[in-house]
Amino acid sequence: MSRNLKKIAIMIATVLLIVGSLPFMSLTAQAADATGNDKITIGTIKNTAAMPAVMAKDATDFSRNNVNADVKSYDSNKELNDAIANGEVNFATTDLVSFASIAKKNSTWKIVGTLPGYYGLVANKKYKKIKNLKGKTIAIDKKSGSKQYLKSILKKNKVKYSSVKIKQIDADSARVDSLKSGDIDAAVLEDPSISNAKGNGAKVLNRQKTGKDNGQVLIANKDFTKKNASSTQILVSVLNTEIKNINKVMGYGAAQAALRDFGISDKGAKYITDMEIKFKKVHKVKKSDFKKAFKFAKSQKNFKGKISYKKYTLKVKGVK
Repeated sequence: MSRNLKKIAIMIATVLLIVGSLPFMSLTAQAADATGNDKITIGTIKNTAAMPAVMAKDATDFSRNNVNADVKSYDSNKELNDAIANGEVNFATTDLVSFASIAKKNSTWKIVGTLPGYYGLVANKKYKKIKNLKGKTIAIDKKSGSKQYLKSILKKNKVKYSSVKIKQIDADSARVDSLKSGDIDAAVLEDPSISNAKGNGAKVLNRQKTGKDNGQVLIANKDFTKKNASSTQILVSVLNTEIKNINKVMGYGAAQAALRDFGISDKGAKYITDMEIKFKKVHKVKKSDFKKAFKFAKSQKNFKGKISYKKYTLKVKGVK
């Protein structure tokens, strides 16, 4: 898609964003009278999975749909998981592997549905292929899906996981900085950090397909959703509207404010807004993806107990 066509599409999406909120009027009127209208606090890290929630916050779409919701962004999964444990948030965006470690200690937290998101393997520009990373240092978060992704992509390229050096760096932004300084040779990142690294001159060696289910999920405290069923339903609907707005322009043009909130650089913004993407709306997690992630988490001793899809998922109207 040309830049001029993208600009036109973004303008159209802005108009549709306003019009698109109208169908919620009757739903939100019912929600106002429904039992439970407590404040929703969505915890996120600064990645693509969080983008729909941040877009909704920036556009005041939650309040316009009678949902009392806020978004709190953290720099790393560790910080987010601590916020969940401390009761600072009652909804969160995370990945399935990270959720398994959450479920290990916080049994009231369940999966609502999928979210858009993807991992990428980014390296200093002198490394042209994944095979060139043998013996090199790669930064990941060992307790997130980044390790599962790295092991998978190395295996596909016939590189043993044991042949690379792993460095734990909690935050994506810190990995980008370490990549730029040369302290590490490569890193597993999510956007907008992938694009920020590319803006610094790094090379993207692999990126998951953006339109696929890549393990990113919306999770919630079951005790809260039980008392606030209507607000939960509307929350999902608002997130789907924001995903739809991204899809209308086939890219991040509709998410510029959210990208700024997440510290996108000028050069990074150029790369990410040039991407043509289309995301799926929030839907049920596939059992096969769930079991694969939980088995991996269990093998890493980040989860123990029976792996039960039914136990760790919520039924929410509109999530199919």
